[in-house]
Amino acid sequence: MAKISEILDIEKDRNEQDKWNIIHLFKEGGFYRAYNWSAWLIVTFSYNDEVKKETKDRKPLAVSRKKLKNSDDDFVFVGFPLKSLDKFIPDNIGFNPITDTQIDVTINLSYDDDTTYEILQEEYETWKDGIKISEDKSKHEKTISENVTIAPRSISSVMAQVLSYPLESKTPIENMEFISLLKSQLASLF
Repeated sequence: MAKISEILDIEKDRNEQDKWNIIHLFKEGGFYRAYNWSAWLIVTFSYNDEVKKETKDRKPLAVSRKKLKNSDDDFVFVGFPLKSLDKFIPDNIGFNPITDTQIDVTINLSYDDDTTYEILQEEYETWKDGIKISEDKSKHEKTISENVTIAPRSISSVMAQVLSYPLESKTPIENMEFISLLKSQLASLF
């Protein structure tokens, strides 16, 4: 698995026109993740409204924005399970394996001849600026989500937490922490 700094360096290399439409997907555990420009391409061009209409059960992609550790820089990313690649990237697109953990996908960008890198960069920056930075939660925090309470009064309150928990928009680690919290809550009831 590539380091985040290496991934972000790959994402910055977009000055040439033949690189504007490449989505870099990185395999991380059981997921593909796309960062910065690649995430923007998936959300804006690949996973657009027309594609969503074809599959009505498809949920919107959750876009996250985080700060880099020990830096003022930040990054955005989207992720989806490895087995769901065809749900997020159209079938008619070719994949180019780069390494064991990276594939590149070239999509068709519809833009006119007057479009410049600067115009696309401005659109990307506007999109990125609209995404709120996620705060890293301390390992010592007692709650996983605003929807989770520490001391449930009944099994039905635990069930309500499970039903309201946004599983699809959380990372695997956050989901494991949520399950751990549920286990401790259930144990306190018995």
